[in-house]
Amino acid sequence: MEKSLPSKELSKISTEIVIEDLRGIRDNHINELLKNDDSLLSYLEMHYNTIAISSLKKEFLKRDLTELKNSSLDLVHYASLIKEVKETGNLSSTEQHPLFQTEMKAIFHKYGFNVQ
Repeated sequence: MEKSLPSKELSKISTEIVIEDLRGIRDNHINELLKNDDSLLSYLEMHYNTIAISSLKKEFLKRDLTELKNSSLDLVHYASLIKEVKETGNLSSTEQHPLFQTEMKAIFHKYGFNVQ
């Protein structure tokens, strides 16, 4: 999904549009995890070497991920990425940016998951 702005429109791109687009990308990442239990468990296995969790922990994780999805973008956390997109007008390179994973990592750490 190549998303880029024409160079003559770079100066016109608003911060609000960039924030909205980045929030959409973040929310898509979260939606992938919330799609079904298998998606969440696959993510935990890949990133935290965890193959099973209790039903209760899973529900709390889902709740916290949903709360994150429903929250506004943390502008301090994403400041460098917002600046980069405004300068380049290119969103395509942001899809897999580590800042999205870092934000979700805080939730997983809350429940005792640590990178192996």
